[in-house]
Amino acid sequence: MSYKNLLGSIENTEKAIKSVKDMFQNNLSAQLALLRVTAPMIVLSNTGLNDELNGVERPVGFPIKDMGEQRAEVVHSLAKWKRLKLAQLGV
Repeated sequence: MSYKNLLGSIENTEKAIKSVKDMFQNNLSAQLALLRVTAPMIVLSNTGLNDELNGVERPVGFPIKDMGEQRAEVVHSLAKWKRLKLAQLGV
């Protein structure tokens, strides 16, 4: 059994997959009147937006030098952030 890539290369196949995904996303969001919102990967430590997990595990954090050594944390769960964003959007 031999497979022949009709698009010529893996790179072209990846571009075609991306195009189909984008088209699906655009059409679905237009039909349902959805707004795409990009979630953060990190949040400032003192905002209270990062969930505490189970109370035992510690979040991955690091200082941000350009912000006076203020600390940031990698987001564990977006539950609190999503509620805040929905309130900001008036939903």
